[in-house]
Amino acid sequence: MTNDAWTVIVNPDFSTYEQTIAKQRDDLFYIQKFKTPLAPVHELNHIEYVLQKLEDEINAFRELLPHLDKRRAVLSAVGSVLKWFFST
Repeated sequence: MTNDAWTVIVNPDFSTYEQTIAKQRDDLFYIQKFKTPLAPVHELNHIEYVLQKLEDEINAFRELLPHLDKRRAVLSAVGSVLKWFFST
């Protein structure tokens, strides 16, 4: 038996999605500000709902991702030093 272990580090980048949602939200506010006759109010409300839903989905996914526990990192480092020191 070996004590080999794999460590997988994932750093998802949501900035593209967040920028797209922000741009769409800005466009929506611009349209609402001038109340253009091209877009009925119920459609604008639906677009706003969809944008909020997208933001909620991104935030929910971000919450599902594992977070680095600082205590665990310190304990892991101490454990590695002790392993090296005692050559086990």
